[in-house]
This record gives sequence, structure tokens and C-alpha cells, in this order.
Amino acid sequence: MGRPLIDLTGQRFGRLVVIERAGNNKWGQPTWRCKCDCGNEAIVLGNLLKRGTTRSCGCIAAELWAVNHLNQHTTHGGSGTRLYYVWYDVLNRCENKKVKQYKWYGALGVTVCDEWHDFGKFQEWAMSSGYDPDAPRGQCTLDRINPYGNYEPDNCRWVSMAVQNKNKRANYKPIKQSDSEGVDDNA
Repeated sequence: MGRPLIDLTGQRFGRLVVIERAGNNKWGQPTWRCKCDCGNEAIVLGNLLKRGTTRSCGCIAAELWAVNHLNQHTTHGGSGTRLYYVWYDVLNRCENKKVKQYKWYGALGVTVCDEWHDFGKFQEWAMSSGYDPDAPRGQCTLDRINPYGNYEPDNCRWVSMAVQNKNKRANYKPIKQSDSEGVDDNA
């Protein structure tokens, strides 16, 4: 015969208070319905409660993950956003030789300004220069005004993909010094 079952109803284990017996798991071990301080309920094995292995519904682990991962590794709160991926892709194609697009950007000398190596600074510029996080796909894309120029605030804008497709190196004729001689800028 097994040991007698000790009633855990009403006892506190970490953030969990046992509400009632919930039955047995598929191996016949007793489980208990618990109410967590955060408001959630969880079904927990009795031996995990008694040993102190399970102390919450999972909210402690989530809080620890947030403290250890999000707060220490991210300061801008923008990872995973569409804008973050735009920024990441710009840096990647200009600085990562292993990326397929590098040959069209970094290998041709296109760089990202020092300020934009900080996502927070890039995000500030984007939001103040017309970036629309709710724009339909292809309606708010990062474009270099001079396709031979670098990624920097004075050379970038937010445009539709249609505008961007017209602003390619193949369609762009840079002004030569001889072309601009004798032209009065104030005219």
C-alpha cells in the first residue's frame, strides 16, 4: 500500500495557494488545482509543491526571463517590430559580407551613419520623418534619395515601393561636375 494522501487544500507554496484536489496525472500521481497570486490557476503535482520545485503558475519564470533578457539586452523596446527589421536589414546588407545583398551595398561602399548603429536613434529619426507603422506593405519603405549615397538622415526618406523602384542606380544619373558648372542655383 502507498502512503496516505496528505490534504494540501488551503496551504501556500510560493505564490500558489491550493484550492482543491484535481485528481491524478496519467501515472497516478496526485495533482492539485492552485490559485496563483497573479490570478491564474494551475494544476500542479503535489510532490512538486511540497519540494518547492513549483512556486507559481509560470509567472515567476516569465518575470525572470523579462528581467534577464529584455531589460539587459534591449533598451529600445522595438525588437520584433517592422521598423526593427528594416534597420537590421540595412545594417546587414551594408556590413555583413555573408549576406547576399552585400554585393549591391557594402561592397559598393554604401555605409550606415554612426548614429544609426543605435536602433533607438534610427527609430527617433524614422518616427519624426514620416514612418507609418500601420502602412500597408510596400507603402512605407526606406529609400536613399541618392542611390549612390549612404544610409543617413539627409539621404533617406519613407516612400512607396513604386517610388523606390524608380529611384534605382540604373535610372539615376549622378550630376557630374561639368554638368553643374555655369548653373546658377538661385535661378
